[in-house]
Amino acid sequence: MLKAMVFKELRETLWIAGVALILFLYVVTDLTGFHAVPFFVFASRQSQALPFVHDGFVTSFAWVAVPFALALGFVQTAVESARGTWLFLLHRPVPRGQVLAVKLLVGGGLYLVCAGLPILIYAWWAATPGAHNGPFRWSMTLPAWQALLGIGGLYLGAFLAGVRPARWFGSRLFPLAAAGLLVPAIQFCPWWWILGLAATLALAAWLILDVLFVAQTREY
Repeated sequence: MLKAMVFKELRETLWIAGVALILFLYVVTDLTGFHAVPFFVFASRQSQALPFVHDGFVTSFAWVAVPFALALGFVQTAVESARGTWLFLLHRPVPRGQVLAVKLLVGGGLYLVCAGLPILIYAWWAATPGAHNGPFRWSMTLPAWQALLGIGGLYLGAFLAGVRPARWFGSRLFPLAAAGLLVPAIQFCPWWWILGLAATLALAAWLILDVLFVAQTREY
């Protein structure tokens, strides 16, 4: 049963991950100097700009990652409401919490893999001798990983908004609005890898617990 649920989620979300991965890779190829579409440059770097530091990678990454996270969260939940398939899913011989947990694991895994892969590819290119004029340290990639983890909170906020039993023009979007305010604020937290990471994990834990609470208490 759980395997069938995993395949169902992958079947419905892989196209989003595929589109996002293409855009991520387009950003990376532009920054490495290979313009697949010469008349449309998504991101470009100056020859003297250090990778991940002064080349605009994190900004371009966020332009793709934010819509990807939001689309993934809403497609996994709001589409079920639109189709009226929650009744079918949540009345299987599986606890409600497991159904939502499978959705979160599949969606979260897709987000982390698709958003993490371009960071690794660009870092591999930057670490290759002669690829650019400047030094490279793996610590330069920390802002990119910070952005990846922070934007993950938007995925959870969109997921929770899609699950909640409220009006779209009412309080249903409150979790996403809260995540949208907290995630940027946390990004500017001093000593991010101590305080900011703890705050990011606390936000993620709150949203996940709220998702599981709604799953147990909502009347479908």
